[in-house]
Amino acid sequence: MDFVRLAGNLYCEDVNGWLALRRYKLPFPKVKTENHLPGGGVMELDVPIGAIDPLTLSFDLVGANPAILGQFGMRLAQRKLYTIYELITDEKSGVKRERIVTMRGLFAEGDAEEMSGRGLKGYGYQIKAITDYEDVIEGYGIVARFSFWTNTWQGYDIDVGSEENRILRISG
Repeated sequence: MDFVRLAGNLYCEDVNGWLALRRYKLPFPKVKTENHLPGGGVMELDVPIGAIDPLTLSFDLVGANPAILGQFGMRLAQRKLYTIYELITDEKSGVKRERIVTMRGLFAEGDAEEMSGRGLKGYGYQIKAITDYEDVIEGYGIVARFSFWTNTWQGYDIDVGSEENRILRISG
């Protein structure tokens, strides 16, 4: 147990979601695979194809903030910047660090909580069509960075995009 996530805050463009934030779930990359069962084979294999599945950020807010509800979009040009600030701590040394996760995506799906009597009700949000993603931990630098537009995937001690982009003549 090196780092423990202790607290977080969410900004939706320039709107601070701190007072309304109930929960959030960070996107986590998943390797895209295709199933292959060789002719006459007895074992099927998930073969990685060198890509990742689409990323999704989900969060729930209490209340109905029009500045956030109004971010709904239907085109990539309407993407917004979503930023998560986390407080993480090294349990061995007690050192507190900042983690910043930024992504540009589209508020594509929402879900209103059922209204029944008095109580704090809000909305669930799904941010999809994430084209840019960056995860940085203070003192360690970039943990992961993905960009649809520049065809780059960096982090986790790998750099997938640069050599492939050179071969394919893709410039970012």
